[in-house]
Amino acid sequence: MTKLWTRAVPLLGALLVWSAAVLPAPAAHADQLLIESFTNGTVSQPGDWVSGGTGSSISGWPGKSCLTAGTNTGQTPIAGCGLGAPDAAGSGALRLTAAQGSSAGFALYNKSLPTTGGLDITFDQAQYGGSGADGISFFLVDGSADLTQPGAAGGGLGYTAGNDGHGNYSDGVTHGLLAVGLDKWGNFSAPTSSGSGCAAGTGSGSQGPGQTPNVVSIRDAGNGTVGYCWLANSANLGTLLSAVDRADATVQVHIIIDPSSVATRHVTVSLNGTQVLQIPITQALLDATSFKFGFAGSTGAVTDIHEVWNLSINSVVPVPSSTTTTEATTTTTAAEPVSAAPAFTG
Repeated sequence: MTKLWTRAVPLLGALLVWSAAVLPAPAAHADQLLIESFTNGTVSQPGDWVSGGTGSSISGWPGKSCLTAGTNTGQTPIAGCGLGAPDAAGSGALRLTAAQGSSAGFALYNKSLPTTGGLDITFDQAQYGGSGADGISFFLVDGSADLTQPGAAGGGLGYTAGNDGHGNYSDGVTHGLLAVGLDKWGNFSAPTSSGSGCAAGTGSGSQGPGQTPNVVSIRDAGNGTVGYCWLANSANLGTLLSAVDRADATVQVHIIIDPSSVATRHVTVSLNGTQVLQIPITQALLDATSFKFGFAGSTGAVTDIHEVWNLSINSVVPVPSSTTTTEATTTTTAAEPVSAAPAFTG
C-alpha cells in the first residue's frame, strides 16, 4: 500500500453566470511530452532509450537495469529481469538495482523534449528489500547533449562526478542541468559527490553539507569534472524511503519546474502529494530550451532494490508551436498547485 501523507485540499466551488456576453475561453491545458509506464516487458519507444549497469548478474537481475515484467534478459534497449515469477504485464517496474552490493543501473532517454512550457513530472519509486542504500536519482541534461552514459555510481547516484566508494572515479553526466536525489543513504549530499568550482563552506552552491540520510536532495548543473554543486535538502523523511516490499515502499514523486509565465519561478518536489522541497529555478534551467533525462540507482556495501515506474512528463502551460516535439501532441490539465511549506537544510 502506498504510504500516504495528509494534505490540505481546498474546496472548489462552481458559479454559473447567465449573461448575453460571450463566455471566456476555457483554461489552457498543458502538453503531454512523454508517457512511459515501465510496467510491461518492453518500453514503448525503444529507439529512444539507453540502459546499462554494473554488478554481478544474479537470478532476477542481469547485472544492469531491467524490466520486472520482462523475461528476455538479452533484449535491448532495456533487458527483461528474468525473474523466476515475472510481474504480470501492466504490473511491473524498471528495476535499477537488485539488493546486492556494489551495483548500479541506469536508463537514459536520449531524445530531446522542450522546456519552454515548464515541466510537470511524476513517477512512482520504491526502495526496499535490502539494508538501506544508496538511492535513486532523476536528472535532466541539456537537450543538445548525447546522453549515453550516467555519472558516478555510489553516492553520486549516477549524476555527479566522484568516487563510487570503491576507488573508482567517474566524470559526471554530460551537460547536466539538475538532479533530484531520493537519497536513503545520504551521500548525494556529501562533498565527494560533486565536481570542482563549487562555493566554499557547506551552504547552497557548495560541495555539500556531508552525509545526510533519508532526504530529497537537489544538485545543480555540471559537466565532466566541473559543477554538480549541492543546492538543498528536504527535512528528514523518516521511514518514507524504507520498506520490505514494493507495495509498502511505493512513493509518488512529483516535480514541477515553473514556466516563464510564473513571475517567481521555482523547482518544487512533492512526495505523495506533500511538498517537501522548493528552490529558486537555476540559471541552467533558465537557459535551457530542451532537455533529456535519466534515472539511476546505486548500492554499495549496504543495499536495496531500486525501482521506478509510471513516468509522466507534461508541460505546465502549452508549449509554443515552434518548439513542440512529436511527443507533445496530446493534452492534459495544468499542474495542481502545491500547498505545503517548503523545507530546507544547509
